[in-house]
Amino acid sequence: MLNFQKVIPENWSGVYAPTEEDLAFLGFFNLEFLKRYWRKQERITVGQIKKVQAQVEMLDGKTIDDVKAMAAEFDHPAFPEIGVRDGSWGRHLEPLDDDLRNREPGATTLNYCGWCRFGCGGICRHGYKITTMCLLIPKDRNNGSGAYGFEEFTFNTPCAIANGTQELLETCVMYLKTRLAELKERKAEIGEMISLIMDLKESAEKKPYLAGHRNAGWFEVGEDVICFVSNNFQGALKKGIFVTGKVIDGYRHGDRCISVRTDEKVHNGSFLEGHGLGFGLCRPEVLHEWEYNYLKTHPEYLKVWLRASAGLSEFDPAEMAEAFR
Repeated sequence: MLNFQKVIPENWSGVYAPTEEDLAFLGFFNLEFLKRYWRKQERITVGQIKKVQAQVEMLDGKTIDDVKAMAAEFDHPAFPEIGVRDGSWGRHLEPLDDDLRNREPGATTLNYCGWCRFGCGGICRHGYKITTMCLLIPKDRNNGSGAYGFEEFTFNTPCAIANGTQELLETCVMYLKTRLAELKERKAEIGEMISLIMDLKESAEKKPYLAGHRNAGWFEVGEDVICFVSNNFQGALKKGIFVTGKVIDGYRHGDRCISVRTDEKVHNGSFLEGHGLGFGLCRPEVLHEWEYNYLKTHPEYLKVWLRASAGLSEFDPAEMAEAFR
């Protein structure tokens, strides 16, 4: 059975959906955001499945001699000059000769880790990895605690698989098959989530986006908005209140910034002679009129909406809730 809370991304702070009804309560726009989010995760997962499937096919049923034959198709360079680069912020040894440093990524696959296409993470410079981990080797043999630990995987580490044992090769294949099965299960779970979201959207009410999920065109120039002037607004003539205004073509409009000319003077600053306010697109202090009216008349949704922005700097949900009363 689907865990409904798992439909909520982990970075959605303060949003809880233990039931299907709780998901539906988020409304059409937030469900649309969730659909886009999970579609993207589905594409990422499909890409991962293809990569791991290819890795399984490359190693499954192979011997160490087979791996060495594959490695022979790639570069097996010497390392004539190794040291710490001048001006380097770290003290890690690196190749110092230009021919080696300028090799294309993937050039030393199954020979040396620095330019191997199966290296992942670690410390990188340009097209090579100074230290790395191997995507083909199980994590418990890839974390510094065993014979194939992280510390050994440097740019000039000979391939642990091509120079290893048949037992290690077979362990890698089992690991990759398990990983492939997990990814396929994940894809199926994501598909189930998307189907649920699509069903819920059909009858979902159009409520304000959780502020952090607004799309780039949510506020257009000339639209009427309502803005909250918080208690920490330095120079404000009145604090803890809502004021009306219109969106203007100001600083970085269309690039996640919103500028507003308020109908009344709100501060003693020079910006539009006290009538100017600026917000990030995801700030809850700026609202369409219909959003303000909806939140004011739906206190249960207001609680969810405010809680989702509680982690923002210089934002007090309780202060804004009080202003809605």
